[in-house]
Amino acid sequence: MNKTIPLIHKSAAIAQIEALKLYIKDIWPIVSDAQLPIYLNSTSAQFIPFHSLCRLLQSALKHLTAKEFIEFIHCGAKSYSQHIEGVCLSDKSKGDLGKGALGELVHYLPIQEVAFTSSSNGTVSECSLTMTLEEVEPYTFISELYVISVAHHCLTQQCPALVEPIKYHLVTHEKFGLDALKASTKAPQFLGQECTALFYRSSSLSGFSNHNQHWRRQTQTFTEQVADALESYIGRQDVSLDTFSSIVGIPPRTIQRHLDNEGTTFRKIKESLNMAFAKRVMIERNVSISDIAEHLGYSDTSQFIRAFKKSEKMTPLQWRKTNQAN
Repeated sequence: MNKTIPLIHKSAAIAQIEALKLYIKDIWPIVSDAQLPIYLNSTSAQFIPFHSLCRLLQSALKHLTAKEFIEFIHCGAKSYSQHIEGVCLSDKSKGDLGKGALGELVHYLPIQEVAFTSSSNGTVSECSLTMTLEEVEPYTFISELYVISVAHHCLTQQCPALVEPIKYHLVTHEKFGLDALKASTKAPQFLGQECTALFYRSSSLSGFSNHNQHWRRQTQTFTEQVADALESYIGRQDVSLDTFSSIVGIPPRTIQRHLDNEGTTFRKIKESLNMAFAKRVMIERNVSISDIAEHLGYSDTSQFIRAFKKSEKMTPLQWRKTNQAN
């Protein structure tokens, strides 16, 4: 299997940060330790590394009681599921029926595959939502807990009367995590399974139209994944390869090797994102060239000008005049 960088839409982090404010007065040390990008509302980037969100959740678990943590997870997950449902409704209004909220999970969660199926053994009829998550070591338990919560709330967006699942399948073997959260509900939890899954009585999903369907995420090159993961940090903090490695949980040499196999480097990807950020800011805001250079982490303005000229065959000021005129 090719190496992947698990990603999640920035709206998930925004929702979870807002939820955390309900429980902790000063959340920014936690956000900083999680290595989440700052000013997510203002960035044009759409995705962030899922490892960062998992670190935020893991840290919150240490600061909140078990009851508070479950409430915190559900609050953020419900808000995020509403965002996903909003995207689906927007697509429908444009004439694109799309896949529905469940089908969109492969785009909005670090999931490779989603399947929604019905089955019956003669006495019990049930539906299952099965998900193949991308690897997020060492946060398997916390990532499954979050994904299950988002998926359940996505279902309740379409079936408001839906009750809790009748059982869960979890890939994790971390029973102590469930014990710590006092998460042993009436619904059985089966650990060490091949996939993450939620099971419901079919009667609670009557009228649901997505039975026996399967969705798979479209594959991305490793270069595209690095660019998506890095973009939200551009113009906010200068991220080196070592820092990026720490953020996404992949050794620097592994990142370099996969990029080399695709004929590029971390530096080239970062430089391309820097130039895109600079051009967007020059058009949208009245910002000085020196301010742009500083935000992008260049040691001085002249270094940025040289890099921009090498990329665009003109200076930043020349580019700004040309494109503002157009």
